[in-house]
Amino acid sequence: MHWIDSQQRSQRRDPEIHQDVRAELSMEQDEGGRSVEISVRYGVVSLTGLVESYARKCAIDRAVGRIVGVKDLRDYLHVGPSDAGAPADRQIERAANRTLGWDVRVPKEIRAKVSGGVLRLSGAVERFWVREAAEEAVRNLTGVRDIVNEIALLPTVPSAHLTLQVEAALRRWLGPASRVISVGAAQGVVTLRGMVPAFAILGEIERAVWSIPGICRIDNQLQVA
Repeated sequence: MHWIDSQQRSQRRDPEIHQDVRAELSMEQDEGGRSVEISVRYGVVSLTGLVESYARKCAIDRAVGRIVGVKDLRDYLHVGPSDAGAPADRQIERAANRTLGWDVRVPKEIRAKVSGGVLRLSGAVERFWVREAAEEAVRNLTGVRDIVNEIALLPTVPSAHLTLQVEAALRRWLGPASRVISVGAAQGVVTLRGMVPAFAILGEIERAVWSIPGICRIDNQLQVA
């Protein structure tokens, strides 16, 4: 992880961010990037429009999150309706469960149900990365318009010990900069508070914290300076 110079961030204005978002989407989407409407207000980026797949929607979110100056992302994108040759819900569901079954990262208890192109994942795991692996496994299936990840996370670590683990991990990842982040934990819920210099770092910190076992939910109250 790296911290972006505060002077560089302070010079970022909404029109500049808008231009960078458009350029980034043009790289990600080719011609399709032009169908996404972008608005930027005080560093908060809002996206509206239609995209051709759920996988593309996720790629757009990742692309926008990389841009310097973005403080938050509001994704109002919708996956366009399937054409006449698209698979039916039952076909998507069978393909999803087959894919989950073949993925060594995903326990056999994880199941998929599909209705109207919306794929729901259910089950329970002890680690967040397993939950994410299940979603990643089915993200690129044809016909999927959205994914609702209802896989539960099981608390396995005492709260005091979990707090110490997260604080130690933040020190390893951020060094002295971790002092601006306060950590609290209760019944598997980790609360993060403080200020960070860039929106992209919010996601990096959250993904890194999720790698610690025993976390059921992260209440991310970190703010972009």
